[in-house]
Amino acid sequence: MRYLIWIMGIISFASCDHSAAVESNKRALEWINHKQYEQALKELNDAISRSSGYLSAYFNRALVHANLKMPREALRDIDYVIANAPRYALAYYHRGIIHENLRDERAAIQDYSQALALDPRFLDAYHYRGIARYKMKDLEGALADYDAAIALGLQSSALFFNRGAILQQQGKLDEAIASYSRAIQIDPSNAKPYYNRAISRMQLDNRQEALQDLEISRRLGHPKAAETMRKLLTVTQVYNH
Repeated sequence: MRYLIWIMGIISFASCDHSAAVESNKRALEWINHKQYEQALKELNDAISRSSGYLSAYFNRALVHANLKMPREALRDIDYVIANAPRYALAYYHRGIIHENLRDERAAIQDYSQALALDPRFLDAYHYRGIARYKMKDLEGALADYDAAIALGLQSSALFFNRGAILQQQGKLDEAIASYSRAIQIDPSNAKPYYNRAISRMQLDNRQEALQDLEISRRLGHPKAAETMRKLLTVTQVYNH
């Protein structure tokens, strides 16, 4: 689930004449920043009860509902925002996240695409559309989205890891290793790219480098690293004899 990233998307894009509703919304933002979502929900319900058309409160309540694992309620709130602000790219992006977490990748792709139609430089929309396309087995489409995000300047360890996984599946092992290496450079504390890079290096028969990656991955807590190391060491000993 990726609801927590929504905290970064909190905004206030609609005016509200009722000062009490505005204050409730402000208090809700403070609760959200402290991950106190139940308290935030109370404030946002109060804001909406005082000003039923207050789009900012609906948008923020969608964030809260999402973080409380209430995707249907979140969807209703974000639908209301989109119905009243149809050119707001961020709302489509977040609705895409809701649809994806409801396992409706097709609808998620449509929303990410609409966000990109409104804002062609929306980097995260490319990344998340790529994830949805990957789940739909559209590897070429996913790779194109990852490459577009990178070309526009997105530097994310998860992005380069996901890109590496596709390249690895396509048998482009040198490119996959380069992508995993970039993921590691951005976030050296993540065990997964070390492990996947090790597997790619094993496929290229680079046993020593693979073992080094597996050892780091093991230390960082990857659940399969130790077992894979034992198997590789056994193969290496047989190979050396």
